Amino acid sequence: MWTITLTLLRSKRQYLAAILANLSVTCTGCAMAWTSPVESKLTRPWLSPLSAVPSDTQLSWIGSILALGSIAGPPLAGYIAHRYGRKIALLGSGLLFVIAYILFVTTRTVAQILVGRFLQGCGIGFALAITPMYVCEIATSKRRGTLGSLLQVCMTLGMLFVYGVGPYVGYAALQYILLAVPLLYCAAFSQMPETPHFFIAQGRYADASRSLEYLRGEPIEDLQDEYGAIQRAVEESLRHRATFRELVGDHANRRALFVCTGIIVLQQLSGINPVQFYTQTIFEKTGSSLKPEIAVIIIGCVQVVASMVTVLTLDRLGRRPYLLISAGGMCVALVALGTYFYLESQRALISFSMDRIAFLPVLSLVVFTAAFCLGFGPIAWLLIGEMFAPSIKSLASSVVSSTCWTVAFFVLFYFSSLDVAIGTHWLFWMFAICTAGAFLFTYLFVIETKGMSLPEIQARLNETAPVINDKA
Repeated sequence: MWTITLTLLRSKRQYLAAILANLSVTCTGCAMAWTSPVESKLTRPWLSPLSAVPSDTQLSWIGSILALGSIAGPPLAGYIAHRYGRKIALLGSGLLFVIAYILFVTTRTVAQILVGRFLQGCGIGFALAITPMYVCEIATSKRRGTLGSLLQVCMTLGMLFVYGVGPYVGYAALQYILLAVPLLYCAAFSQMPETPHFFIAQGRYADASRSLEYLRGEPIEDLQDEYGAIQRAVEESLRHRATFRELVGDHANRRALFVCTGIIVLQQLSGINPVQFYTQTIFEKTGSSLKPEIAVIIIGCVQVVASMVTVLTLDRLGRRPYLLISAGGMCVALVALGTYFYLESQRALISFSMDRIAFLPVLSLVVFTAAFCLGFGPIAWLLIGEMFAPSIKSLASSVVSSTCWTVAFFVLFYFSSLDVAIGTHWLFWMFAICTAGAFLFTYLFVIETKGMSLPEIQARLNETAPVINDKA
């Protein structure tokens, strides 16, 4: 019995390695939700560590500079992962998060918070660029999809943690609590192996054998077929270095770049980051009878559940249906949320009590976040891995990621200014228009990749027939 149990545990080591690697993404979720409880603390002098209340411009920078760090992170992370290993790059993300929280704990100025937020962004760039690569390289082909889907779940768990703890503790206590997450991650993940792919690329074949033996829990003599396949794949990729010219010159790559960039830009224009960053502030503005700190916990729970539903059912339903459901659900929710804020602004002119629809902000944001996590959250990143050929995937991912965070920066930076300039109702209606565009874009241009091999996807991308007739 003990022998069977030991064998079972050894076969699950890839699960352990993938889960611990994805703790970096949990740190990412914590960083993305950080402003939700912290902004309200910074604007209250008796709760803030700052000597003065930050201006609206300073608060905009605190929210948006994270995106600038996320743009700067991936190129450096890619270099470290290529030169020193995926494991070192992922531990680097944890170190960046640790330094950020130390800066937050000791801060007395907005400038120090901005430096910490920028480092958080760099940590996010490291985590989102390298974690999928690490998981892909340590997982078997049968487990790659399941383990790769952990990313969205772990991110929403990080957000839920901040939503659940942040409103109930002071500013300094929150930073100490969040500091424990990357420290735990670094301590645990440091015990995991480097990927066999990296060792083979460096010519360290003995280390590659030991890594594969550990991950599979079997002697290398029983893993020769898998080891040989990894070696051939790595050597083939080393012979074909990707170039930007190849990315935009090849028809299939160009079409994949158009689809993936379009989806990721529309993802950001849905307003998801402002909603996640400022959830508590948005609820405080509604004057809802439901306490803002309770409402954000509800939102966090909905995100986790919706992400898990997608993980369990995506391969059965397909990518296009989930994207269409996601865009449609977000659009309806944003229209309803904008309508509530419009009626709120016209409170003196309307005849009925706003208390009758006090439930609408919570319901709208629940539907919005659930719809996002069902489709545009996880699938936007999944398509990058599916639509690009292996030789071009790293370069394409950097291009799409940089575009994503550039758009995110401008959306976050101008969110508060637009809120004041055009009103909260028009701000959410603008996001609704963008999600309606996302529905149309998906219907016209996104191909279904469910059940298709990489060569089949490349062949489909090379066709010029309209996509609107594809079966979902």
